[in-house]
Amino acid sequence: MKTEGRSSGRRNLNATVAKMHAVYGKRLKPEDYSALLSCTSVSDAADYLKRNTYFSRWLDGVDTENIHRGNLENILRRSLMENYFRIVGFEKLGGDEFYNYIIIKTEIDEILICILHLNAGTGDHITTLPIYMNKYTSFNLMDLAHVKSYDELLDLTAKTPYHDILKKYKPELADGHIDYAACELSLRTYYSGRLVASLHKFGGETEKRLKSYLGTQIDTINIANAYRMIHFFNADQQTVKSRMIPVYLKIPERKMDELYSAQNDQEFLKTLAAGYYGREMAEQGIDMAEPDTALARLRFKQTKRAFSSARSAPECFFTFNSLAEVEVKNIIRIIEGIRYDLPAKEISELLIT
Repeated sequence: MKTEGRSSGRRNLNATVAKMHAVYGKRLKPEDYSALLSCTSVSDAADYLKRNTYFSRWLDGVDTENIHRGNLENILRRSLMENYFRIVGFEKLGGDEFYNYIIIKTEIDEILICILHLNAGTGDHITTLPIYMNKYTSFNLMDLAHVKSYDELLDLTAKTPYHDILKKYKPELADGHIDYAACELSLRTYYSGRLVASLHKFGGETEKRLKSYLGTQIDTINIANAYRMIHFFNADQQTVKSRMIPVYLKIPERKMDELYSAQNDQEFLKTLAAGYYGREMAEQGIDMAEPDTALARLRFKQTKRAFSSARSAPECFFTFNSLAEVEVKNIIRIIEGIRYDLPAKEISELLIT
């Protein structure tokens, strides 16, 4: 194993770290969230973002008075990617496998959206695709937007690592239903494994801490999904475990199995409360009534703390991007809540802060 300090994993990268902290310093403050929650229309929210926040960079020249919710959400998502490219390009980190994990995640997200469209029999989804990323992806996003069959998807991904994964789930009939859940699990597992492998070169405490951050992400996603399966479908342990990402970086597999074997949702919550994540949520004063939201809040708080104390560029990069993604998702939740006339209090309860 390479030890800490070789290749870009061992470069000082102080300028990149400083840039991330500078961008993070412009994040939305509690008063910004309050102002957005008081908006009565999507255009009002867009106008506030344009006039009072760092999102003005992406909304400059946009007619916020007539902006569509979907367009605003696309602009917000684009801001995430443009910040990512600016940071990666600042000290030329694009050639490093680790710093490309967001591109891999985006490719997988778009493949899964394509599969949803194929199952639904709906048309092109070009309006939601991040076409501006086309020069960075391993397949052509414009072509993905026009895929009409699973065979076409397989052809498009033929020269990528995704092809062999997707091939396993090809429907027997040309117009047959695609097992979306199985495709998603396999693709997410591939992503997690590839990301873990990219950490090895850092070695030492940096690798250890990055694995801990990633482990928390995987664990909390698995726990939230397991709870939903048991709560809504009364799924048994074998079924639950078969749908979980089989990567254990923080909580041992046997401990996760104890959760998956719960006979009902109450037993699940009791087991969760007695374990590491339950104790952490109690210590943070996080209400576990809605496990999905509670786990996301815990993950956010831990990531925020990790970013503040990050000792290396890779740690700073991973936690910074996680926090930026949460912020954009919060704004999108507010926009969607406004669009559907939800009370501000109800929207605020969905925010991860």
